[in-house]
Amino acid sequence: MSGKTTHKEVTVPVEITWKGENLVEAKIRDFNFLMDTPPFEREDKKSLGPSATETFLAALGRCNVVSIMKAAKDEGVKIEGLKAKLEGKLQTKEPSETGFKIPVWRFNGILINLEITADADERQVARVLDESHKYCTVCNAVEERISGRFSNIKIKKLQRA
Repeated sequence: MSGKTTHKEVTVPVEITWKGENLVEAKIRDFNFLMDTPPFEREDKKSLGPSATETFLAALGRCNVVSIMKAAKDEGVKIEGLKAKLEGKLQTKEPSETGFKIPVWRFNGILINLEITADADERQVARVLDESHKYCTVCNAVEERISGRFSNIKIKKLQRA
């Protein structure tokens, strides 16, 4: 063995198209779905799809569940059932706090409640949970403060009649 590390790199494309007001269409591979403002932000309490906050929590939950299963396999722990219920705790920040012109929502915590059915004791499950964080791409992006940056910007002039 040469001891040489090889890194793989992939690009994960997601396309978001504005459909008016706060509604967008998300295209992920062959899957299209609408994303909207959450009901708590709307006067009519109606929404045409999940919000970015909700889909972020879903992505975080999915990533954690799969990561727990990978860590359990590594640790030799047999898990028969696993359910995660996430609760994003949000609060508004006022313009006086942010310097923005309008109030904005911000996370002040995320709780991940787990139901685990396993042939393991609490110590073994704790070890699996501790090890699972190294597998979760979403958790790692948050911990490493990775965010999107604008690139390849194309501006099309509005055609006026």
